[in-house]
Amino acid sequence: MEELKNNKLLKILFVAFIIISIIHIIYATITMRGMYCDGGFYMLDLLNNFSSEIYKLSFDETHPRFMISFLMQYPAIFAHSILHITNKFVLMGIYSFVQFALPIIFLLWNFLLTKRTKRIDILFWNIFTYGVIICPFMIFSVVESIIGVSLHFILWNYLCAKIDYKKTDIIFILFLLTMMFGTYEYVAFLGIIFFFAHFHYVMQEKDFKNQCVKTLIGVGSLAASIYNIIFMLKTDGERGEIIRYIGEATDYFPHLLELNTLFSIITIIILILISLKKEQISKLLMSSIFITYTITLIYLLNTPLTSIYPMWEGHLRTIPCWFIPILFTILVIKDMVSDKINEKRYINFICIALICCIFQTSWQMVNTYYWNKNIEYMRNELQNYNGLLYIPSEHEEISGFHNKELRRYIWHGIFPATSILFSKEYKQKTLLLSYDKPQDPGNGTFRNRLYVISDKKMSIPFGTAIDIKNDYWDLTDCAKALDKYNKENKIETDR
Repeated sequence: MEELKNNKLLKILFVAFIIISIIHIIYATITMRGMYCDGGFYMLDLLNNFSSEIYKLSFDETHPRFMISFLMQYPAIFAHSILHITNKFVLMGIYSFVQFALPIIFLLWNFLLTKRTKRIDILFWNIFTYGVIICPFMIFSVVESIIGVSLHFILWNYLCAKIDYKKTDIIFILFLLTMMFGTYEYVAFLGIIFFFAHFHYVMQEKDFKNQCVKTLIGVGSLAASIYNIIFMLKTDGERGEIIRYIGEATDYFPHLLELNTLFSIITIIILILISLKKEQISKLLMSSIFITYTITLIYLLNTPLTSIYPMWEGHLRTIPCWFIPILFTILVIKDMVSDKINEKRYINFICIALICCIFQTSWQMVNTYYWNKNIEYMRNELQNYNGLLYIPSEHEEISGFHNKELRRYIWHGIFPATSILFSKEYKQKTLLLSYDKPQDPGNGTFRNRLYVISDKKMSIPFGTAIDIKNDYWDLTDCAKALDKYNKENKIETDR
């Protein structure tokens, strides 16, 4: 571990990564980027509950994802209930901050743990997975694997560690196991892998207490797998979700060289090329690598904006479902064959992975820039529109909010939620409607869920019913206009 402590290049890259991550976290917080897609209707539901002093998560409490959702949403709940922060934009900022800060915090946690465990290889795979697999779909920041994957690497670090476990370690392990229950999808396989792997590490351990801790990790992980499998098989609608997920797992393939996955592909190629290099990477080679990434960033920035949709980046979230179980299986086999670690080689690997993280984070700042432009464009459109309902035409471009240069940063399914959240006035001047008919048959607008329930409640696509009037908005006039429009145009709703 002396190389990890004394390598100057590694220190520079690590500090650079932390600095650029902090800058992006602040930028994403200020622009409230956590409201993208699902985050928008989760926040709308939270604010609606806050108005009635109801402090519960905006998520199905019976779903495994509830645990990760707790980590994401509780800080906003705490801010309102305990700190009495009521400004909706501040609360939206807090919710956004947590989504982007937690992955970095957990990455740092694993870095500090590695100083004790000496498993620099696990630290590398954690950084690699964050930069190559997680960052590419971070536009969709509420996805549980963004937070969950780093937690699983920390748990793996504990399982493989040849250390004497402290009381605090056991507390941390119990927390990590609890979170494993709530990451869903790939945990169905991952927990089983942890369970079978723990036998190998228990046999290497001579201390009984340490053996018990490793057994706790193995059995707890298996329980998480069983729980997730049972939920998938017995819950109505989950099988359909799995089928949809499988479809999304391949539809981005034609766009791999147009997306930020280009950074990931380059990283994998470079790692393969330097895998046989035992000495530290030379300054000349490192400069060449930096130039390669910079050229890639410039290329992506100059790619026609209408050819890259954040939707494709969002679909990349399916990759952990197969990548994570395969990776951990390989790590188990590797440890069974040999537990020797070439520290210098892994230092080189970590340097390349950190460069990937730096450029992927830079691309997320680009995403945040265009997200903010999209929100400003929407606000101006609604502000200058004379009418209670802004009804998108079936013939308008949907790659952006009616603006081809802005990409698709507001999904038509959450047009209503986004227009309510980002309205600066208490009394809603104009409500942005979803499309009456889907332009893409495979991507519905959920228009059937946008309707007035009563004088006090209105249904919003994706979310639950919200109050027409509360502490954060007054939709009275818009709701009346919506009810009239639905009836006159015979819009089919779930009402």
